[in-house]
Amino acid sequence: MPIQGKVAKILQNSEIVINRGRLDSVRPGMTFEVFSEGGEEVWDPDTGETLGTVEEIKAHAEVTEVKDRLAVAKLRMSQQDQLGAAGLGDMQAQMQRIFGQMFGDDVRVQGFGLGQNPNDDDDGDDELESMIGGPLKDLSQVQVGDVVREVNVRRKSSGF
Repeated sequence: MPIQGKVAKILQNSEIVINRGRLDSVRPGMTFEVFSEGGEEVWDPDTGETLGTVEEIKAHAEVTEVKDRLAVAKLRMSQQDQLGAAGLGDMQAQMQRIFGQMFGDDVRVQGFGLGQNPNDDDDGDDELESMIGGPLKDLSQVQVGDVVREVNVRRKSSGF
């Protein structure tokens, strides 16, 4: 069963406090998804009847600090947002071409840290965010009271 709780506080630097901690088996490195309680109702276009609700994931958060009854987690971009950020490499190449034409081939557009070193876990977000003065995605949609649920739950094998 995945660990579930709620956002108890929103901190600076795209961090949240979760109302679950060490006593609830939360550990550093765990990933949680953040969504609104209740979800969005879906209606059948043919019959007009409700089909139920679906949850819209607002963000993912990775636990960085754990105390007995709370955990601090860093909000992360979703995979879809990361795919959009991957286009920055193409943008950098186009800028290099344009700047080369304007100022000569000696001018170099520096990278954003995206995909430059495959062995480097740094996705360039911190560097890019400092350049533009804020997060790449508006994470303010996450609110106190939103539900958090553990993802990638690993089950112990029963031997069957």
